[in-house]
Amino acid sequence: MALSAYNTTLLIGATTIAEVTNISVGGSSLTEIDITNLTSTNKEYIMGALEAGTLTIDFFAPANYADINAALNPVGGDSTPTTYGIGFSAGVLSASFDGICTNLSISAEQDGAVTASATIKLTSAITWS
Repeated sequence: MALSAYNTTLLIGATTIAEVTNISVGGSSLTEIDITNLTSTNKEYIMGALEAGTLTIDFFAPANYADINAALNPVGGDSTPTTYGIGFSAGVLSASFDGICTNLSISAEQDGAVTASATIKLTSAITWS
């Protein structure tokens, strides 16, 4: 049975992002290191470091946007990642991981809602529960 996206929540540290319109997590991969040598009968590989991927979120910018900006944007040169959590389908499935926000933008157009978008570079593997 498929899960509904209804009631999906996003936590950034202790800050809940309300009115999320899209969450996309993906792109995780392992680097393959070619260790084929002259005595190999087949190509040989070992796995290198994990490239954890990215998280993209789109949401309606709330009145407390300054709080969200502070929760998302690290101080320049800061190497301490933030903990993120996603609760899918009212908590039936959840994901947690660490990451650093690499882009945060806000947009407004005539007769439209103020929207925001953020891209987070994951710095850890995703833990599913």
